[in-house]
Amino acid sequence: MLRNFSRCRLLSGVCWVALTLPAGAQEIQLDGIVVTSSKTTESAIDALAGASVVGKDQLDQQFQAEKVSDILNTLPGVTTQETAQDTAQAVNIRGLQDFGRVNVLIEGARQNFQRSGHAANGVFYLEPEMLSQVEVTRGPTATIYGSGAIGGVVAFDLLDADDILKPGEYAAVRSRTQYSSNGDGFLASGTGAVRVGNFDILGQVNGRSSNEYEDGAGNDVENSGDETDSALIKARWRPAVGHEITGTLIDYNSEFTDQTQTGASPRDTDVNNQQYTLGYTFQSPDNPLIDFSAKIYRNTTDLTQTRLTALSLPCIAITPPPAGCRAPPFPIVIVSPVGAQRSFEIETEGFDVWNTSRMNFGDTKLALTYGGDAFRDKVKTEDIFDNGDEFTPTGERTVSGAFIQSQLTFFDTVDLITALRYDQYDLSGSGAEGSDGDRVSPKVTLGVTPLTGMTLFATYAEGYRAPSITETFQAGLHPQPAPFQIIPNPNLDAETAQNFEFGVNLKYDSIFTANDAFRGKVVVFRNKVSDYIEGVSIDPNNDSGGTRPIVTDDTFQYMNIANATLEGVEVEAAYDARLWFVGISASHIEGVNDKTDERLISIPADQITVTAGFRVLNDKLVAGARARFVDEQAPPTGVTTIPFSESYALLDLFAQYEISEQFTLNANIDNVFDENYVQYLDLQNSPGLNARVGLTMRLGAN
Repeated sequence: MLRNFSRCRLLSGVCWVALTLPAGAQEIQLDGIVVTSSKTTESAIDALAGASVVGKDQLDQQFQAEKVSDILNTLPGVTTQETAQDTAQAVNIRGLQDFGRVNVLIEGARQNFQRSGHAANGVFYLEPEMLSQVEVTRGPTATIYGSGAIGGVVAFDLLDADDILKPGEYAAVRSRTQYSSNGDGFLASGTGAVRVGNFDILGQVNGRSSNEYEDGAGNDVENSGDETDSALIKARWRPAVGHEITGTLIDYNSEFTDQTQTGASPRDTDVNNQQYTLGYTFQSPDNPLIDFSAKIYRNTTDLTQTRLTALSLPCIAITPPPAGCRAPPFPIVIVSPVGAQRSFEIETEGFDVWNTSRMNFGDTKLALTYGGDAFRDKVKTEDIFDNGDEFTPTGERTVSGAFIQSQLTFFDTVDLITALRYDQYDLSGSGAEGSDGDRVSPKVTLGVTPLTGMTLFATYAEGYRAPSITETFQAGLHPQPAPFQIIPNPNLDAETAQNFEFGVNLKYDSIFTANDAFRGKVVVFRNKVSDYIEGVSIDPNNDSGGTRPIVTDDTFQYMNIANATLEGVEVEAAYDARLWFVGISASHIEGVNDKTDERLISIPADQITVTAGFRVLNDKLVAGARARFVDEQAPPTGVTTIPFSESYALLDLFAQYEISEQFTLNANIDNVFDENYVQYLDLQNSPGLNARVGLTMRLGAN
C-alpha cells in the first residue's frame, strides 16, 4: 500500500530511475510509429512531444485486454473514467477530459458520444480485440490533428490483413477464446483475412459476456455484467503504385443494466455504435511534394433505455403540482412508469484532408504540411417521462478548421516546427441559437540534438475548444432528492489553451550487448486554459447545509471561469536486453481554478507503473509482471458525487506461450493481491482478483 507517500518523492524517484537505466538496440515500445503529434510519420521516441505507443505485440503478449482502459491506464499522463454498469470509457489526459477536450479517434473517426449524468461527459465504445495499435499524444501540441484537443489525442488503429496474414499467404483465419474468473467472463472471437493481388480484406466477429464481478472485499458490484457483440470489416485496394483506398465498417452492440448510483432507477440499456470510414492516400514515388491523405467518416451511437422500476413522488414534488394536491397527506403520483423508454443518439460526420510536401536545400530539409478538417454533431434525445432530454439536449454543432505546418531540419541536429491553425464553430439547439466563434492558434517547437542519442525540445502551443451542445443548452429541474434549477448559457465562450512544454528524448543502442536498447522520455508542461468551462452551482441563500425545500433556490449552470492552470511532469522509459525487459511510466499533475484556487475535479492521482518480464525458448515464452502504484485523491471541497479514492498498489501477471505455429496460450492474473479500491472519478469499486486464460488458434494458406 502507498499510504500517504509524498508526491515529490514519487516524481524524484521516477526521474532518477528513468535517467540512470542502461541503454540499448532492439525496437521497443517508444519506437512505435505516431502521426498525431505532427501528421508526419515518426517514432514516438523521435516525436518532439509527449507521445506514447502500445503496439500489437505488447497488446497480445501483455494485455489480452477486456477493456481499452486496461491499456490506457498504464501510460504516463493518461487515466480513464468508467462505470461498472456501462461498457464505455472516457479518457483523461493531463487532467483534461469531457466534451471533446481529448480528441478520441478510431480509424480517424471522432468519438463524440455524450450523455450527462453523474459519470463522464464524453465516452466511446470499442472492442479491444479489434486493436492493432494505440497511440497517444498529450497536450495541445496535437491540435493540428483536429479541433478542440486541448488535452491531447488518442488514436486507435484497427487490425488489417497484414496483422493476420504471414508473408506468402493469401488467406488465414484466427480464432480466440478467453475465460475470466471474476464474473465468469467469456470471449469468443473469429478473424479472417484474404489477399488477392493488390486487394485485401479482413473480417472479424466478437462476442463477450460477463456476470457481476466482485470487488476486492468480495462484494458483488450490482449490475456490472454485460452482453456485447461486435464486428469489423476492413478492405484495402492499391490500384497503382503509391495509391491506397481503405474502407472500414465497425458494428458494436452492448446490453447492460445502467444504474450509475446506488438507489437510482435501473434501466435496461441497449447500445448500437456504427462507424464507416473511407480513406484515400497517395504518396508519389517520384515527387516528394505529394504525400496526400483524405478521409471521410460517419459515426452514429444510439443508446436506448427502458425503466425497470417506477418513479413515484409526492404530488407536491411535481412542478407544477397536479390538481387535487392541496394538503397533507399528499398523494403519491407515478411520474415515470415501468417500461418508460428514453433514447440518446449522436451522429458525427466529418472529413480530414491534408498533404505534406518535402524539399531539401543542401543540409536543410523542409516538410510542409497543410490541410483542413471539419465535423458535424447532431444530437437527438427523446425522454417523455424523465430528465434525459433536459440533461442532454437536442442540438447541432459544426466545427471546421484549416492548418499549415512547416518542419525545418538543419544538419539532422536542429528541428524547428512552426504551425498555425484556424478554427471556426457554430451551434444551435433546443429551439434556440447558440454561440459561434473562430480563432487562429499558433504553435512553435524547437528541438536540438546536442549529443548522439539525446534530443532536447521546447514547445509553445495554443488550442481552441468550442462549447458543446450540452454545456450551452442544458436546462431543466434536477430530480429528487436534490431538486435544483439547471439553466442554459448560450453566451459561453470557447476555451483557449496556452501550453508550454519542455522535454528530453533519450535513445541509445548496443551499450552492454549487441542487441539491447534504451528509450526514455521526460516531459514537463504548464497549460493555462482561458475561459475554462465548468459546471457551477449557485446557492444564493446559503441554505444547502440545512433542510432543503421541495424545490430549492439553487441553480446549476456551465460558465466560463477566468482561467484554469494545469502543470505536471511525465516520465516514460524502457530497457530491453532481449532476454529480459523493464519499463516504467509515471506522472504527477496539478490543476486549479485560478479564480477560487480550488483543485479541478478532473485532476487524477499521481501514479507509477513498472513492467518487467523475460523471453525464453526462442521467444516462444514471454512472461512478466506489472505493478501500478496510485496515490490517494479526494474530490474538491463541496463535491459529494465523487468518492474519495485511497492510495492503492496493484500487481498484474502476464504470460504468453507459443505452443506451435497454430496454437498460442495466454494467461493473465489481474489484481493478484485482491486489492479493494476505487479509481478516482469512478463511482464503484474496481474488480478484485481476476484470473484469465485464453487460447488462440491460427491457420494460414500459402
